[in-house]
Amino acid sequence: FRSKQWYQRRVAITAGAVITKCDLMENNEESTAVLNGSSVDVKLGLIGVINRNNKQLTEKTPIEKIIALEEDFFLANYPGFADRMGTEYLTTQLCDILISHLKKCLPILADKISVQQAYHRDILKDLGEEPTDPNQTMILLLSKFTDSIAKSIDGKFVYNVTRPGKKLKPVKKSMSTQLQASIKSEDEVKLVTEQTSAGAELFNVFQRDCTSALSAIPADKNLKNLKEVIRGTSGVQPALFIPDGVFNTLILKQLDLFDLPSEHAISKSHQCIAEAIDMIAAKVMMRFPKLEREVVNISKDFLMKQSRDAKEFLAEYLEVEKAYINTNHPEFIERYQVAAALFAEHDEEKEKLKLKQNPNSIALSNTYHQPTTKESALEKLMTRYMRGEDASSEERANKEAELMEKLLIHYFCIVRAHLVDTIPKVVMKFFVRKLSTHLSSLLIQSLYTKEMIADLVQESDKITRKRKASSKMLNVLLEAEKLVSDIAVGRSLH
Repeated sequence: FRSKQWYQRRVAITAGAVITKCDLMENNEESTAVLNGSSVDVKLGLIGVINRNNKQLTEKTPIEKIIALEEDFFLANYPGFADRMGTEYLTTQLCDILISHLKKCLPILADKISVQQAYHRDILKDLGEEPTDPNQTMILLLSKFTDSIAKSIDGKFVYNVTRPGKKLKPVKKSMSTQLQASIKSEDEVKLVTEQTSAGAELFNVFQRDCTSALSAIPADKNLKNLKEVIRGTSGVQPALFIPDGVFNTLILKQLDLFDLPSEHAISKSHQCIAEAIDMIAAKVMMRFPKLEREVVNISKDFLMKQSRDAKEFLAEYLEVEKAYINTNHPEFIERYQVAAALFAEHDEEKEKLKLKQNPNSIALSNTYHQPTTKESALEKLMTRYMRGEDASSEERANKEAELMEKLLIHYFCIVRAHLVDTIPKVVMKFFVRKLSTHLSSLLIQSLYTKEMIADLVQESDKITRKRKASSKMLNVLLEAEKLVSDIAVGRSLH
């Protein structure tokens, strides 16, 4: 028994006895003592009954006649306690015991019945009524499917997904082989089901596969040996300025690093929306497997076409970025001047140090250049290159390489920022907006034909059986609720 209290209740219910076939007993003092309970101490009493014999069973004697014969028998043979014998009295006693026990369990029973009713009502609500008009059902389902996709993008329609959860505990070596086989290894993880929406999943893709992936690309990945690259383009005579061709060639190689991450972000967005289509179709059209299969196939084909268009558009965008290296970009000029100012400031500090060591050199310096008060840091740097005031060609080459690296990194970051902003817009235009404006008409055009409607809008046998079983169980639960209510107000079950 589950507990001591349950044991005591169980004993109270079963502490009674029934003697059958009393008509075969001898009518003497011993049988009288047994039936009236004086020789056998039974808490709930002892009740005698007469069963139908073989002849009555063969002749199919009605139960009413058997009960009447039973009552006459006890009145004739045991008149002192005949009112406590017989099938009718046994029925009354059993009902009283049952009602007494049920009253103790009424709160628990009422709660369980309410929970089960809510469960089966939810099932019937999800299954819906059996379709009577296939045309109307088809239109409603397709409209609900496309609306659910739009709501899922906005976060108003959620579905269940399974994700890896926490790692399971490692298996102990002391466990038996059979037990170890039943437990997952340390490397495996527990799967967790949670609710999400297509909009939330897309946001994660934008953050993880777009922003984070592009930000993880090192801006100086291919910027090695810049000094040798610059020197290799100068020829016999060193150039006065850094050639523009060097900058353009190097930045194009840097921009090529965006091709694969950008395509990967589009692919992940495509995969995310495809999974949402599967989940939403399964939830909206679970009653109609054929229709669900056709809708998913058409939607994914349309999504695949949009994915190709999005990748082509993004590839064209990157080609546009590579076609014209805009060194006149406001942000690039600003950073260029900042970098030049740093070099100019470094040169001025060196010049001040040189003047302290040799004060007579200032006159020679001023004969070549008299800077104006409004001269920019960039102009100062270029002037110093023209005057050849560097200590050596090696020092100048190092400065040029360092300046080139900073400029390449700055321009790379400008294009990356534009790309991080552009990819989500491309996804929203080619996937989300196209799905919301074109998918509904495409589904109706492809599926809404007389030849296909009757076959597609046909429930599976499993759904039909499930609806009937839930409806039947709900009726039973309603009857049980009425019965519990009757017991609670003290009505008889007899």
